[in-house]
Amino acid sequence: MRLAALLFGIGLLLATAVWFFYLVPLGCAMNTTGCKDGISVWSGVGLIHFWTPLVAALSALAYGSGRP
Repeated sequence: MRLAALLFGIGLLLATAVWFFYLVPLGCAMNTTGCKDGISVWSGVGLIHFWTPLVAALSALAYGSGRP
């Protein structure tokens, strides 16, 4: 179970980085009305799309790396 938590945490950590730093700005750029909002990790969008999955990934990594 701990190995599964480690793999899940690593996968979610990588997916979070790709999601927030590549796909969210790409979706903003593809908006036809123009996206003038600056998306940062300290904004409300950053709270939902970056910090929440990052905390979940770090929690899974902490659980998986704990002693049996």
